[in-house]
Amino acid sequence: MGKVTTDSTSNSMPPTISNGNSKSRPQNGFENTPKRKLFRRAGDDPSSNSEPLSKKMRAEANDMPRGKNSEDNKTPTTETSEEDTTRRRRTLKPGGASPTCTFCKDVQESEQLLECSTCKANYHIKKCLRYKDEIADNIMKLKEWFCPRCVVCSACNDFVSDALNVECSACCRAWHGACAPKGHSPSVEFDSPWFCSACCRTRNFRVIDSPGYTPSRKSVPTGRKCRKSNDKLEFNIDIDELTDLINKRDFTWEYLNYEAGFTSAPPIPPPQPKSRLKGSKSLANNQSEYNQVDRNASIPKVVAKDVKLFHESEKRAYPQKETSSAQNGQFLHFGTGKSCKAIYSSAYQEPLHSAPHLYACKFCLHTTHLKEDLVVHWDHCTSRHPPGNEIYRDDGISFFEVDGAYQKKYCQDLCLLAKLFIASKTLYDEVETFIFYVLCEITSEGYVIVGYFSKEKNPSKNNNLSCLLVLPMVQKMGYGRLLIDMSYELSRREHRVGHPEHPLSDLGILAYRGYWRSSLLCYIRSHRNSDRLSIKDICLATRITPVDIVNQMMIDKLITLKGTVYSIKVSKRALKFPLSQCRRRVVNPSKLVWKPRNTAGLDPTKINSYI
Repeated sequence: MGKVTTDSTSNSMPPTISNGNSKSRPQNGFENTPKRKLFRRAGDDPSSNSEPLSKKMRAEANDMPRGKNSEDNKTPTTETSEEDTTRRRRTLKPGGASPTCTFCKDVQESEQLLECSTCKANYHIKKCLRYKDEIADNIMKLKEWFCPRCVVCSACNDFVSDALNVECSACCRAWHGACAPKGHSPSVEFDSPWFCSACCRTRNFRVIDSPGYTPSRKSVPTGRKCRKSNDKLEFNIDIDELTDLINKRDFTWEYLNYEAGFTSAPPIPPPQPKSRLKGSKSLANNQSEYNQVDRNASIPKVVAKDVKLFHESEKRAYPQKETSSAQNGQFLHFGTGKSCKAIYSSAYQEPLHSAPHLYACKFCLHTTHLKEDLVVHWDHCTSRHPPGNEIYRDDGISFFEVDGAYQKKYCQDLCLLAKLFIASKTLYDEVETFIFYVLCEITSEGYVIVGYFSKEKNPSKNNNLSCLLVLPMVQKMGYGRLLIDMSYELSRREHRVGHPEHPLSDLGILAYRGYWRSSLLCYIRSHRNSDRLSIKDICLATRITPVDIVNQMMIDKLITLKGTVYSIKVSKRALKFPLSQCRRRVVNPSKLVWKPRNTAGLDPTKINSYI
């Protein structure tokens, strides 16, 4: 019996009837002979055929009988196969394969790719360039879009490579920080959307005005209501006794200022009345009991018997409880407004340690567990800025340099406040060997602290930063990287390179990773046309240690090994990072009024360390 087979490729041809003994005849009327013989029969020369050589060789390899050890059955060589692969890749049709992202090399699967109008490169808008959903939708509606490798400033048409760059969330145009026009931002966060003046008019947004009022340190509001001029004070007391009370009050005020470090000269005791000189010892004759304690000590200048009695009474009045405040949750109220929850248990003494709420003054950092005490303190507090020297002021922010040896009480309160949010913070008593740099926001009330970093006077290791804190109420505003930038700017003035003290907290690692990435990308983008980039040049320009530079480049895949030489992927990787990874708050060196202590003998063209 014969078998009936159908051709699935053509429905017009009738089925072919064949049996097991006879050979099937092809539909074109030719026999199943090799194509080489067909070419010779047709009178064609294989070398003059228009088909590529690779197609001929594949056809000959498929048509030749297998299992024979002949010269015509040889496989193509390796060089020929690589040449064929390259030729097929170049002659691939545009619609033949799915486009891939230039940054991550992934195909278009879950997210649509966007093509650059200049270089025709494809990018993932949300995944790789990290645009938010609202901004990504606006970008997809644009007629023209430029990738980070092709973007230029809309004002000066130069390549954007600075850290203060801005990018409109509606039209996606970019500017340098110095060329940026006035715009509008709906939030105070640093990475919030920003709209240029042209897009503000179409969206009916208010353009940001000039910076607000900046109070001077000499003319700050006192916070106390002034007494009317027609009010009179009447005293039913002897004038000599009143004078004695006034002298004691003035002496107490000068003595407290001396203890706090505001004055350098010790106060002069007031003269005692003649009626009280008999049988009484003046303070000047009793200096031996009070001068046993150094200046700025942890306890006031009182006799040891009174100190012992005070600690015993404190232990009886506030016994230690088994349940700590960290288990129940302790809230910090900074001033009378903003509040946040403490992450770790406090190091305050009782009754602050076990109190559910802590109230801290935003100027002098006086901390209490009663809101009424804070209100009373606020009415009488005369501090409107941190103690120490103001070394920087720009754009509504200010830096103060506070020496722990002279302002011990303030620095201890600052460390106790940081202990609520930093797990590795263990040293908060011995602050004499550290210098604190306090960052403040300038408001109509005064200089409100938002963060700080500390630094050793004589570092035991190559550390330019010991502790870093940004209060949770003002996070996501770029203050963390600004504090880091100030630490490296001070290292630049000292002609040294440094790194932070380890171990770093989780948020500290994220802040430093972002700062290092931004610094390296800005440097590479500004030197993209250079013939040579070296780790030493980057180190001297950014004051980041070579170890930190190489580690960050390896994390971001910016460095590769070719043979025995390491090379930086400038055009293939570094220039493709989004502009948001370069953006951060920076310190203006021209507005920094600070001189290092010892820079003699240091060459600024060499990598000098702190040890």
